[in-house]
Amino acid sequence: MKTRFVIVGAPRTGSTLLVKTLNSLHGVCCHGELLGEDQVRGYEDGVDLLTISEKQRMNRVQTLLQARNSDPTGFIERALDAEGTAVGFKALYNALLSPRWREVVRWLLSLDDIRFVHLRRNNHVRRFVSEQILLQGGPNHSAAGGRSELSIRIHVDIDQFLQRSSELEAQAAQISALLSGQDVLESSYEALAADTAATVRQVCHFLGLDDIASDIQPALRKVGAADLRDTVSNFQELLDHPATRDWALAN
Repeated sequence: MKTRFVIVGAPRTGSTLLVKTLNSLHGVCCHGELLGEDQVRGYEDGVDLLTISEKQRMNRVQTLLQARNSDPTGFIERALDAEGTAVGFKALYNALLSPRWREVVRWLLSLDDIRFVHLRRNNHVRRFVSEQILLQGGPNHSAAGGRSELSIRIHVDIDQFLQRSSELEAQAAQISALLSGQDVLESSYEALAADTAATVRQVCHFLGLDDIASDIQPALRKVGAADLRDTVSNFQELLDHPATRDWALAN
């Protein structure tokens, strides 16, 4: 019997690593962000994007977007009907909470076999810094192409950080309430980064995939500075502020 699932989280909580690592396993199909505001990202239909032309890629983007927008629930239903023992997709907080996708969410919650993996990031400062790097230069992981090697230093506006953290905490509470009657696995970026294989194995067990590879390998590697001192230009300010000090010192 097929298991359908959704990976839920705020931006920069490890969802891309989890999606790509799951897709490397036999019997799992995990789409990317199918409910983006103006795009469908990471739709898994067997097309090798590296072997098609730019025109073909653009046509595919528009075709998927049109299909999603014309019948959102039907589009998600067809995506979750892909071949595999476990089939899912990733949705950020703002997608699941958007009135635009209310009918899709209602349909998902009505499924008997649906499961949710809720990813959090315990270190709010590092999540915020990662998001700012993304906004300024693109994702900082090994699948990001040349952008991943850019050296980016940012200034953390602490008021902006506190506002963004408060916003995401409110969204997380809304998501927890929304999924209160569902089958949910709580996990974290920190656990996924520290031992990707063990965390992915836990997710697979949650999805009913008992026959999984014993040598699971991370599908991505993080690149760039690991020490916030090398990334944040006002690191001392983070140390001096009581709201950020502990997170700035933590890994």
